[in-house]
Order: sequence, then structure tokens, then C-alpha cells
Amino acid sequence: MYPSDFEAADAVFTPRDETLFLGLPPLLALILFLLLLALAAGMFFLGRWHAEQSGGSDADRAPDDIHKAVLNASMAAMAASSDELKSRAKALRTAIDDHLGPVLEVGKGVNGPVRDLDAALKGEIKETPRVEDKSHDHHPAPPAGIPPVTVNQIFVGGATPPPQAGHDDGHKPDKPKPEPKPETRPMTGPEQIEALSKAVRAFYDHWSRGPERIRELREARRALSRRPSPAALRAPDGRVWDQSRSR
Repeated sequence: MYPSDFEAADAVFTPRDETLFLGLPPLLALILFLLLLALAAGMFFLGRWHAEQSGGSDADRAPDDIHKAVLNASMAAMAASSDELKSRAKALRTAIDDHLGPVLEVGKGVNGPVRDLDAALKGEIKETPRVEDKSHDHHPAPPAGIPPVTVNQIFVGGATPPPQAGHDDGHKPDKPKPEPKPETRPMTGPEQIEALSKAVRAFYDHWSRGPERIRELREARRALSRRPSPAALRAPDGRVWDQSRSR
């Protein structure tokens, strides 16, 4: 057999005028891309709608949930009997530490210096007035040129003459005794119950004002999430503070 005995086969691939994109015609690829984009946008807006219906995202709902958790612990302590009051008070303290511990730690270190700064800016100071001790003061001497006058008094019946002014009768005035320093002692059972009840009620009265406390929590979160301006991070000598040194 010779190659000329076989007929030539037709070409398997024929050229097309349109350019394919990922094996698809351009129009079909564009339609598919628009469908995927619409699906992603729909999922995004649907997620936002569910978040709004449920009260916002986790970060937005955190102040409300923190307030509710601590309020529940304080209400449980308020309703406790005398036998359960101490354990419920400890549970309240634990709830405060769990949910507000870092915030309180920041405030505890800042409150004192800020209070001193406010007092210094106010420009006033409180001092205890000095009380002069006049018990040892002597009567002024008579003016020069005037002889002192001596009065001789005669007492009948052995009466003791009163001490004359300006003369020392040998009796020294008693010095004021220093006030005793307060001493600490352990509370009795009823005293501790009364102190715990007073502290729990004071905290509950403060924390039960929900809108005010939630607003404070949100403001604290915004303050801790807000980045200072670049100018605030620049030292007085012009250098930029290196955050890696504080880690």
C-alpha cells in the first residue's frame, strides 16, 4: 500500500471568529460574572439585615450584654438571704472582674493622678488652720518709766490666795493628749452582713440605671478603639514613638 491509496481526512478543528474566555463565549462569561456578583451582594445585605434584626453585630451588642450579665449578678445578690449573701456577693465580684476587669484596671491607675491634676488646674488648696498655743504667753511688761504696782492682799482664816496674774504658781498646764490611732479589727457576723448589704445595694442602685451605664460602656469601647492622630504619636523632639518597645 502506498499513502496515495488513502483519502485525506477533513480537518478536525475549524477556526472560529469569536474568542473564548475560560472555555465560554464572552457574553455567557459576562452573564455568569454578573450573576455571581449579584449573589454576593445579596448575601451581604441579607447578613446585614439579620444583624440589624438581632440587635447588631457582636461588637455592637457587647455593651448591652455586659450590662445585663452584671445586672443579673447584682439582682441575685440583692435577693439573697443572709446565709447566701456572702457567696452571692463573691459571684457579683467575679462577674465584675470577668466583664469589666480590664476597664476597671485602667481607671484605677488613672483616677488618682487625674484627680490631682484637676485639683491643680483648679488652683485651690485646703489647709487646716494653725491654732497658736497661748498657755505660756506672759503679760506684757509695763511701759518704761512706770514702776510696777504691787498689791498686798491679806486673807483671814487660812484661805489660799488665788494666783496673781503674771506669776507662776508652779502648776504647768496639761499638754493635750494625742488622739488614739484607729485600730483595725475583724467584723462580727452581723456587721459583715450589714456592710455587704449596703455595698450590694449601692452597686445595684448605680448599675440599675441601664441607659446611662450602657452609654458609658459604648463610649469606653469607642475611646479604646479610636486611634490617635499621627501628630499625637510624635514625641516633642520630633521622633515617632516606637510601639514595638512597649511589647
